[in-house]
Amino acid sequence: MAEDKLIIVDTSMFGQDADAKTTEAIKVVKEFGIGDDEIAQVEQFKQDLTDHNAWDLPFMGYVNEEGYGYAYVPDQAIAAPNWDAHKAFKNLPYDVQTAFAIRMLFTHRDVDRYGANMFLHYERGFTVRFEGPGSNNY
Repeated sequence: MAEDKLIIVDTSMFGQDADAKTTEAIKVVKEFGIGDDEIAQVEQFKQDLTDHNAWDLPFMGYVNEEGYGYAYVPDQAIAAPNWDAHKAFKNLPYDVQTAFAIRMLFTHRDVDRYGANMFLHYERGFTVRFEGPGSNNY
């Protein structure tokens, strides 16, 4: 895997406030040439997830099948009454999807980090390395 497709996430960021995590995520997003317009669309999609109460759904498509690892479940992100969060995510422009997934690497929720990791690995060819307190690197 090429070094230019490597994202290193410092796990000490997870305990930081939202502004610090956002600042770090945006720095990483911009390192991959993604601009302010795409970042603004990430913020809009975050608002869409909030408006539809869809944050607990596998909106990037990946879910942890307890004991079985991660699975791609594109039909499991339907918010009431019928908003398909995964379809909405897939309808975002390519760079917005990538920026959103990178942003989720810095969140406080394991489910978002790991779903983003799987998306970035399988759909964008990135390697994500978590380093620092609580990381599972050997």
